[in-house]
Order: sequence, then C-alpha cells, then structure tokens
Amino acid sequence: MSPSSPDGRTRKVRLFGFFLGVLLGVMLGGLGAAYWLGSQTDDQQFSEQQSLLQARAELIALRAQNDALSGQLVVEESTRKGLEASLRTAQAEVGRMRDQLAFFDQLLPPGPKGTISVRALEIERIGPNLLYRVLLQRSTQGEALFKGVLQFVAQGVRDGKEVKITLEAARSPGGPESVTPDTEGFALAFDQFQRGAGLLSLPDNFEPTSVTLNVLEGTAVRASRTVVLPAAH
Repeated sequence: MSPSSPDGRTRKVRLFGFFLGVLLGVMLGGLGAAYWLGSQTDDQQFSEQQSLLQARAELIALRAQNDALSGQLVVEESTRKGLEASLRTAQAEVGRMRDQLAFFDQLLPPGPKGTISVRALEIERIGPNLLYRVLLQRSTQGEALFKGVLQFVAQGVRDGKEVKITLEAARSPGGPESVTPDTEGFALAFDQFQRGAGLLSLPDNFEPTSVTLNVLEGTAVRASRTVVLPAAH
C-alpha cells in the first residue's frame, strides 16, 4: 500500500493527532506543576510572613516587659535608698537623744528607785493651741512598764475671772467628724524614758498664765511640773 493511498494518509493523521495529544498533555502537565509549585511557594511565603509578624509581636511584648521591670527596679532602688536614709536619720536622732539624756542625768540625778521625774518640759503658744514637749524618766529599769496618763491643768483668766481648766488634746483636722481625744490621748507606758510632744486645745475666751503637768498613776500624782507662760501680746 502506497503512502499516498487513503489508508496511508489516515494513518499519518492518526499519528499526528497522537503526538499532538501527547504534546498537549505534557504542556498541560507542566503548566499544572508550575501552578502547584507557585501555589506552594505563596503558601510558604505567607507562612513565613506570619511567623515573622508573630516574632515581632513577641519581641515588642518582651521589650515592654523589660521596660516595666526596669522601671520597677528603679522605683525599688529609690525606695531602698529612701528607707536607708530614714534609718540613718533615726539612728542619728537616737544618738542625739542618748546624748541629751546623759546630759540631763548629769544635771538632775534620778531620785529613789521607782521615782517618776519630769526631766524637761516646754510649753509655747501656737495660734489657738499650746505646743508641749516633755521628757519623763523612771529610776527603775527592767521591771514592769509604768502605766499612767499625762494631765495638763492650765491656770488663767476667763471672762475676767481666775480659773483652772484641764486641757485636752487639740482637735485633729478633718471636718465635723473629727473627735477630740480624752485623757486616753495622753496615755503612758514606758520603762525608763518617755519623750512626747503634741498640741493642747485652749477654750474660747481663755487666756492661760501657766500650765501644770501632772503624771498620774490611777488617781495618784507621781510627778508634777509647772511652766509659766508669757503674757499674750
């Protein structure tokens, strides 16, 4: 059979179609593979970007935590230095107080065992109040604490008459809810030395001329000291 015969031409057409189909299949397969590879690459890049963003967020959080810890450390360091300064001041104050007590001991030898002494008393006018500073001493040491109260009795003029008035602690600021303490506000409980200071309230229309401090144990007066006040200007 010759190639130019109808059967020969048909065979050539079929072979050409076969090769063309194979070629198209290879091309389509290549395109599909390329698309799949591209899709995989895009997914990988997206995943890497997500991981990078997460890492950046974690880094920002760690930096913020580090800044917060650094700030807290600065505050704690400042607090520590403040406490150390307060401790040094308190120690210096204790040293000064011991020196003062030693000085008072030389000037005023303590009395018999168990005696309560008013070693120092200062009272001065501060506006409508009196400021007092007091130093007490007991000659006994190491026994049970002395427990008592301070009593301040002022003598002066009110409405043109000489009167004696037991003074109370000055009212604390804070409005109508403030409460004026009673004698419990002057309670004492000490071993050998007791130092105190505070404000005494003066009644209206009362001009004090002197104030007597009594150290009471129950109803018994264990020590007393009077301070004469200068005339008001």
